[in-house]
Amino acid sequence: MGLKFLKRAGASAMATAMLMSATAVMNTGTAFAEGKKYEFEDAKISGDVTVETTADASGGKSLKMADSGTIELKFSIEKDGIYNLMIYAGGIGGAKQQNLKIDGVSQGALGIPESKGFEAVKVSSVKLNKGEHTMLIEKSWGWSNFDYMEVEEAVLAPITASQTTPCDPKATDETKNLMSYLSSVYGNNIISGQQEIYKYGPHDMEYEFEYLNDLTGHYPAIRGFDFLNCANILYGSEDGTVERMIDWAKNKNGIVTASWHITVPKKMEGYKVGDTNIDWGSATYDPKETDFVTSNVLKEGTVEREYYLTALGALAEQIQKLQDANVPLIFRPLHEAEGGGGENGSWFWWGKEGSKVYKELWKLTYKTLTEDYGLHNIIWEWNSYNFDTSADWYPGDDMVDIIGYDKYNCTVYLEENNWAPSLVHNDSAIASTFYGIMEKYNSAKMVAMAENDSFSTVDNLTSEKAGWLYFCTWYDGGSDDINFLSSPTFNTKEDTIKMYQSDYCITLDELPADLYSSESKPIQTTTTAGGNNSSTTTTTTATTKPSDDDFTFELKKYTIEKSEGFGDTLEIEIKGTAGASIGGAFGYSNGPTPADWVNIEWKGNADKDGKLVIKIDTSEVPADVTTGEIQIWWSNVMVDGKKDPVDVDCDLVTDNETQSNVTGDADGDGKLSIADAVLMMQYVVNQDAFPLTQEDIDRADVVDKGNGITSMDALAIQMIQLNLLSASDLPIKSADLPIV
Repeated sequence: MGLKFLKRAGASAMATAMLMSATAVMNTGTAFAEGKKYEFEDAKISGDVTVETTADASGGKSLKMADSGTIELKFSIEKDGIYNLMIYAGGIGGAKQQNLKIDGVSQGALGIPESKGFEAVKVSSVKLNKGEHTMLIEKSWGWSNFDYMEVEEAVLAPITASQTTPCDPKATDETKNLMSYLSSVYGNNIISGQQEIYKYGPHDMEYEFEYLNDLTGHYPAIRGFDFLNCANILYGSEDGTVERMIDWAKNKNGIVTASWHITVPKKMEGYKVGDTNIDWGSATYDPKETDFVTSNVLKEGTVEREYYLTALGALAEQIQKLQDANVPLIFRPLHEAEGGGGENGSWFWWGKEGSKVYKELWKLTYKTLTEDYGLHNIIWEWNSYNFDTSADWYPGDDMVDIIGYDKYNCTVYLEENNWAPSLVHNDSAIASTFYGIMEKYNSAKMVAMAENDSFSTVDNLTSEKAGWLYFCTWYDGGSDDINFLSSPTFNTKEDTIKMYQSDYCITLDELPADLYSSESKPIQTTTTAGGNNSSTTTTTTATTKPSDDDFTFELKKYTIEKSEGFGDTLEIEIKGTAGASIGGAFGYSNGPTPADWVNIEWKGNADKDGKLVIKIDTSEVPADVTTGEIQIWWSNVMVDGKKDPVDVDCDLVTDNETQSNVTGDADGDGKLSIADAVLMMQYVVNQDAFPLTQEDIDRADVVDKGNGITSMDALAIQMIQLNLLSASDLPIKSADLPIV
């Protein structure tokens, strides 16, 4: 097994290229690679859409959509690729949203901020082939103005999450191990999932799972549950939900996730907590059907607060059973809070009073379960949409682990059907939504498709580069219009087979055998080889071994100097036995005693070619630490249900490349590319988050040499990519830059 340190993966590898927005570049007087402008007044319009004379519109005219209608705009692309569409629009009297289609395929909702003029609304990462295309904007909320649309070639942000450990600092080992596994596959694979039907539904609770196994030869890795019945203090009943969860995790080695469709009485007058005469018909989660006051949950002494805390107690009793069985749970409470968008679009009572109340309700839920009930086996998943207002609902990084999106875009509303819902097969990977959500939350959390009708296709997911962590198809409801798994309107048999049998999709049998277990870790020492000025790397082999009776593996330790690669991120590539489970740490001494030793742990599974790439966040390693160790604690495969050690003979290969001397090469990879411009803009926006060395700064300072890095330096690199400037012209004075 070879161990190799790859080229440094610092701030540039974590770059969110979305910072290079149209506004940021246009302020410097240039346009993006495609750079074509399409005026909306040239579009084909219908219904209550009119052409208006508008002084501040780009062509002196704009479109006004009132209470109905469509806008059909033709545009062309010169080459196949991934593009951003910049739509300049403004909501009249408040933020609005409309339905958006590209070439007849729904792209979800177009969120438009309130504006007396026109604001840039980005539709991110749309896959488009060379040729002519059609954008269709259909009235949803109406009352919006449209000026023009620009097309720009997208620079996709790396699919990564900066926070991959549980937000709960007391998370159980099993919970931390599951989070570690999820982060190891994020952006590389998609994990399959399926929601089970409720106990008294139109068919057996195992129907969806046996359908998948019979059709594809595989079960889904994730099974979706709901605490609606077993944690319901109004009319609930014990339906074996937790027992099925434990069985799925412990006996089948699967992953469990659950929502909580908590209902409330429709009429609160005269209701007392503990009443047993409330049946399902007198309860609801629809905000229009109840006078339950959500904000009262936050007020001491109210019946609403007593009700919700009692419900949390019933829920905690069920989750405690999971914790006692060492089963971690991906929990998605209070889901889809924003609903149709804005402050008053919620479909559920928990969101009906807006984002401020909702966030306090989430905080109460989180603190009650973790602090009051001591439940630390939860991975907290929060639902987001991709509206302009969605981030207003976000509870915060300290109370969220995964951001989920619920995809139901096979349902459309057609004007010719009097806006009645219609079903149209749509297997788009909705990359624009994925990247939009990732960007909205600064790539802090993994993004999953927590519910879906169609799960897209392998070809679309990979070609659109939509890196959803997992999908979880909703159950079959008993008729073709709601048979989300088996109806070809949503998922064809051919697509289902191809998905579940692909290398890209992880199924139940492909989850690691030690998904929830922690390998025994050796006692660490502070002994390292090589001083701060050492030019060689010394390999040592420790005699400490993991104390696992099933297998024996000799601890391997490799010393690395800071100059050789650990900056913000350390990336290692391991080559070994296909499918091997491998774990270890990057360690360093942070003081004079053995107790000061710090380990940053990692683990993963080698792919079918025996390759495992691990990215280790070393950004918080103190600046005065100049020497660290890569340690490999175990490497094994499963043989006849037991761990069998993979004999490892690791060689350390250091990256001895010389410092780049290419003018403008901000990321030090020895060449000029758009990544250098991205990194420059990130540095300009936030030097603390995206630091550069003095050597990097000196190379990146190419416009008005000596004044440091500015947006003009990034502009110069973009001009080189557009063939408007030659690399040989650098450095250059700003007055000599070509003006587009």
